[in-house]
Amino acid sequence: MVAFSLARLGVRLAVFLLRVSDAIAAPSPGGVATVIGEARTGWRDIAALRERDDKVASFGGQIASRLEDKVADARRRCEKQGVDVGLLRSAVTEVEALLKELAGDDAVVVAAVRNPDSFGDVIRGRVQKRRRNVEEAAEPFFDALVRAVTGEFVRLAPGSKDFQIGALRQLLDGVDAIRDGIEEVKIGQEEQTAHLDGRFDRLEDAISGSVPRRPSRIRLGSRPMEAAGFVERREQAELFEAVLSGGSGRTVLTGMRGSGKSQLATAVAARCEKEDWPLVAWVPAGSREAVLSGLVELGRELGIDVEDDPSREVIARRCLTALASAQGSNRLIVFDDVKNPDDLVGLVPRGEGVRVLVTTTRLADWEGAGWVHVPVGVFEREQSIGILLDHTDQADRGAADAEAADAIAGALGDLPVAVVQAAATARRDRYTLAAYLDVLERTTLEEGVRRREGDEYSEAVGVALWLAFQSALERIEEQSPHREAIARVQLGDLSVLAASGVPARWLEALDGGSDDAREALSELIESSVCQLSEDRSKVMIHGLQGRVIREEWRAEPERWGRVEEEAAELLGAVDATAIPVSDSGRRRREALDLVEQLRATAGQDHSKGLFSRPRTADALAHALWHAAELGSPQAAVSLSDAVHLLDETLGPDDPRTLAARGNLAVAYQSAGRLDQAVLLFEQVLAAHEHVLGPDHPGTLAARNNLAGAYESAGRPDEAIDLFERTLEDRKRALGENHPDILTLRNNLAFAYRSAGRLDKAIPLFKRNLEDREHLLGSDHPDTLTSRNNLAGAYRSAGRLDKAIPLFKRNLEDRKRILGPDHPDTLTSRDNLASIYRSAGRLDEAIDLYEQNLTDRERILGLDHPHTLASRNNFANAYWSAGRLDQAIDLYEQNLTETLRILGPDHPNTRIFRDNLVAAYRAVGRSKDTKTLAPLSASTADFLARTALPGLDDDDAREVRRILEDPEYAELVAARHWALVAADNLTRSLSTREVADMTGRSPAAIARSAGRSLYAYHLGRNLRFPTWQFDDGRPLPGLATVVPALRDGLTPTTVEARMTSADPEILDGLSPVEWLARGGDPTEVTRVLTEMDHR
Repeated sequence: MVAFSLARLGVRLAVFLLRVSDAIAAPSPGGVATVIGEARTGWRDIAALRERDDKVASFGGQIASRLEDKVADARRRCEKQGVDVGLLRSAVTEVEALLKELAGDDAVVVAAVRNPDSFGDVIRGRVQKRRRNVEEAAEPFFDALVRAVTGEFVRLAPGSKDFQIGALRQLLDGVDAIRDGIEEVKIGQEEQTAHLDGRFDRLEDAISGSVPRRPSRIRLGSRPMEAAGFVERREQAELFEAVLSGGSGRTVLTGMRGSGKSQLATAVAARCEKEDWPLVAWVPAGSREAVLSGLVELGRELGIDVEDDPSREVIARRCLTALASAQGSNRLIVFDDVKNPDDLVGLVPRGEGVRVLVTTTRLADWEGAGWVHVPVGVFEREQSIGILLDHTDQADRGAADAEAADAIAGALGDLPVAVVQAAATARRDRYTLAAYLDVLERTTLEEGVRRREGDEYSEAVGVALWLAFQSALERIEEQSPHREAIARVQLGDLSVLAASGVPARWLEALDGGSDDAREALSELIESSVCQLSEDRSKVMIHGLQGRVIREEWRAEPERWGRVEEEAAELLGAVDATAIPVSDSGRRRREALDLVEQLRATAGQDHSKGLFSRPRTADALAHALWHAAELGSPQAAVSLSDAVHLLDETLGPDDPRTLAARGNLAVAYQSAGRLDQAVLLFEQVLAAHEHVLGPDHPGTLAARNNLAGAYESAGRPDEAIDLFERTLEDRKRALGENHPDILTLRNNLAFAYRSAGRLDKAIPLFKRNLEDREHLLGSDHPDTLTSRNNLAGAYRSAGRLDKAIPLFKRNLEDRKRILGPDHPDTLTSRDNLASIYRSAGRLDEAIDLYEQNLTDRERILGLDHPHTLASRNNFANAYWSAGRLDQAIDLYEQNLTETLRILGPDHPNTRIFRDNLVAAYRAVGRSKDTKTLAPLSASTADFLARTALPGLDDDDAREVRRILEDPEYAELVAARHWALVAADNLTRSLSTREVADMTGRSPAAIARSAGRSLYAYHLGRNLRFPTWQFDDGRPLPGLATVVPALRDGLTPTTVEARMTSADPEILDGLSPVEWLARGGDPTEVTRVLTEMDHR
């Protein structure tokens, strides 16, 4: 048999290894896991081959030689069976093509780095695709080649099994070095921070692979419903092959409007759902904001942690990270109607098994970025004729009908949306095709739609779409003129509001939710002028159809004014508060749907006129307020462009503009973007003073809002000044006993308390309680709140004898008035239990904590965060009472539940783990801490899974002995936490960085050092550790706490004091956690002072 060489295949494998080494040298964001030690060195050695082509060829030649040895037996068997050498060459070519394909797929490269030993599993689906191209006789040789290539990759890839055994033995030999390293870190942490690139906590992230919890099956978004009688397109086979077979991670459908791109995409999504893919998401992508919103919603479905109120951009990044790091599975994400490819920059999902499908009219900008381009054209003529004949029941007619169908298709340029609408109109109005053709040809452009310059479709397309909606309205009018009027409003709303669709429930609610409204919408859908989404939640209209309607009605300014007014009225009628408070999910959905509509309309040129309408302004203020109130402040913040548009249309001094800007500032404050909130509140106050005067109630309310923002931003002096001025001004206007005065006095008291001025706060809280008891009665909810506030202030001042009776009475009153199961009753019981614990009345505290835990488990369930907090508080009380065994039982249960519910990286999980570790050590169970130390547990699991199987029995026993040694576990854990502490110091910011982050001047930041921000000198430069910032803003209360930090403490000691939790103080929280949750900063000051006097 004629000989042939595998040299080219060897070089191809060498090139693939180079491609992987590139990913190590410069990993993409969220891409390759951290690679350390010899693995990184090995990959760098491979990368060095790139410097000379002859080295790559030589390396490839060595690989080829080994491959030929490995497939020699399979080759000989093929020779004996007389298999043609050409078939064997084709098998080699397919494997070469496979390697080339793999090198272009980032997800495969990431998987190859993370787990080289599983490379064969990673590429199995790709292998089967290539195997289909091989003749049956050559399949055994192809299989042998794949096994040989896979084995050679595993042999050569740093990080594979052989390499891990070496790494393990180095770890065993280096135990003494680790011990010495601990002391080095303790002695010289600040000097070492720049050299700790190989941190153990990074290793944990790389090898544990922990990802957020997520549902097993996710269906996100409102995609179009599959059209009845959907016609298979010539592009369909290529599209399905690219997406469903896994041949491409990124596919883009391009084509003119109306060509059926979205229908093809929905066919793919429907197929994926039918095959039960774990994730199918449909994201409207008309703008970058829309893409971000889709990823935010997907992130929530995936269980992304949003407890820290991150920005939308951060949530989107976390979503992308979760997708990239999750276990490989078939997942589809569709970005529909991308207007600008730049909107996807940095937001395209990656991951093993992730497929991204884009639809767009933009033909350019997709080359060279890893996208498989599938152009979508018009129908083939035979398809157009078939649709026209079949859909009009004329399939059995003669040549004349076929000629008419051909003529209609030709006039419409075979554009799918126009052909389908023409068929629907002809069927509905019982036209013969010849008659419809006559109408199409006789209708003038003035009655249709004028063709825009650059449009790719014929002028008859506009006529066909005009005939479609006019015909539908005429038929509805024949049945009921009133119903036809409603249908016109519904079509106007659909043509003006969000292109991604309008909630069906809103359109059905027109005319007071009458039967006519429902029937009108049903008949429009039946006529094919609009369609339901697959989940039946939205009604959609094709972009071209909407344009035809707009241009028809814009010709009459009075009619167009009614269209805009009716659309604004629809938005203004949306009211989340009309939904029962108990149904928080529906309330949130209503608010977010309104946010989506307003954000989309603000970005559509044809709908910006809506923002000159007062009802749109009302809707905007409503959406801003309720999205923030219902836990989605980041969604509210996304309406900033809409607020700016309102400013431009109504003017900056319009009361509705001021209301919207004020609510946007509230959203910024709720989202933790305090600098933007303060700036906007300042602007709103200035506008109120200019327009309404300094004493107007609106101006005073704006001043109160700004004062609250100052307090949240850690600027207590400015907050107090404004609260005092506002209180005095309002007292002059309203008198001493007006409810607003009581609210302002309460706000001022809280500001005093936050600033540590308890001598000022307590009299105000006390007076407020007396006034509310007098004006509202002892049982009014506001009175109970005032009593709780006064009790809290007494507790902060250490006057427990005053606080306990107030907390006790509040609990009794709330049980009587609200009932034993009301959330406020449970909170009151927690408050009383906590102060009993502080007073040393532990038996009483334990009884209350136990009752609260039992009630929360019954009312809220075992998984609720408040239940977990109650169990932790109960365990803390047992600890304080010296009943450590019972405390440990609760800590263990809590940690197990928290790991399952919140995952290993949640802040509460870390708190509960630390509590349990401390309890184990307190009773001498240090051995048990091994399984809880994040590093040691992960290391043991990693080594047991990947290295032990390759060791001989003696080595394996030695490894297990060391891993089970509590002293070793303590050692590893100690080094881990020492390195983490040192690493935290490297995560500090310069004066300029803090200024940029907070929006204040560098000079102001420098002045705040030692006053409201903690700083230390590194050489001649100030550094601000990041523990004092929460999502880009300083922790509340820092201005009170920082001056209490004793001079002379090292940054490490300060950090340890601020980030360490003690079960017996601050409810088991660290000072940082206490402040982040709104705790009283004077309590932290008291704790720090006690530390200094020990």
